[in-house]
Amino acid sequence: MPVLAGALTPTEVAAAAASGVDAVKLFPASAHGPGYLKALRDPFPDVPFVPVGGVGRDEAVEYLALGAVAVGVGSPLCGDAPHGGDLDALRARARAFVAAVRP
Repeated sequence: MPVLAGALTPTEVAAAAASGVDAVKLFPASAHGPGYLKALRDPFPDVPFVPVGGVGRDEAVEYLALGAVAVGVGSPLCGDAPHGGDLDALRARARAFVAAVRP
């Protein structure tokens, strides 16, 4: 089973990577945006990152282009659907996410 450790600061990333995790969950990714992952790549070129938290469709594309091994999407994808909201809108957002990140 893959193990992901949550981290945000460089110190937390270093500690997570040293513990032997499969990937580092960069959370909350929205706190700094894709440019922050780009900045972390220099000191941590071999760390597999999974940005999570506030990742929208456009950010998902950017994170993946910057070398993220995956992204976690929640609210930007689900919208109000989990609370009885518009399921057609959820389906449309899901199609848009997939189309945006599919090679």
